[in-house]
Amino acid sequence: MPQSTSSLNEVFARRAIANSNYPSELVTGLNQKTIETFARSGCKRFAEFGVNLGATTLEIAKHLKGDGEIYLFDYQYNVDYVGELLQSNGFSNFYRFGSSSKLLDSYNWPLSQLLEKQSGPRFDYCFLDGAHIWNIDALTFFLVDRLLAVGGYVDFDDYNWSLAISPTLAPHLFPKTSEFYTDEQIKDRQVKRVVDLLVKTCPRYVEIVENKIYQKIANEGESSSFAKLRSIWRRLVS
Repeated sequence: MPQSTSSLNEVFARRAIANSNYPSELVTGLNQKTIETFARSGCKRFAEFGVNLGATTLEIAKHLKGDGEIYLFDYQYNVDYVGELLQSNGFSNFYRFGSSSKLLDSYNWPLSQLLEKQSGPRFDYCFLDGAHIWNIDALTFFLVDRLLAVGGYVDFDDYNWSLAISPTLAPHLFPKTSEFYTDEQIKDRQVKRVVDLLVKTCPRYVEIVENKIYQKIANEGESSSFAKLRSIWRRLVS
């Protein structure tokens, strides 16, 4: 459902009041590659970390047509907004997992609570488009792996992103970034760090879309020749 300028201004105003540690006027478009890959995958359980205004979420919901499950992870005010957006478009097959705007809180806390309730597969497709920083999303990948079914996908947005070039978080636009991070961390491509150090080095994941989408081919601790399995899997999906 398209949003008018006035309604977005109201959203931004509420965000500014709720959270002074993050830019309020953050607008992101839908991620077409994510939507296309999800549609082809046959997956039914979609988790999104960093839903913002729900552009991608709504397209996923339209594809599912009321079937399956959608899990929303973000600040509470964002998951509430996107939940209302989905409801206004006739969808009810979603679950909200909101975090507070406390400085050191994140979607990893409600994710851990979900893990407490169910340690087995909960998701088929996980889209990480939230914090974009190592100290949050490195743990997110570890937790997601515990809840992602074999054959499922983990999808990272903005591989080459950095705080330094962010249109909202660059220090000259949002001075608190310089308070929260070192110069090295501001310049670093932290999504790339997560993908390169944790995902690409894990023999239980194979690359489907370069630097973005990876498919889980085995659970941790399963006895198999991962090197051989990766080779076979790559030939099958190529």
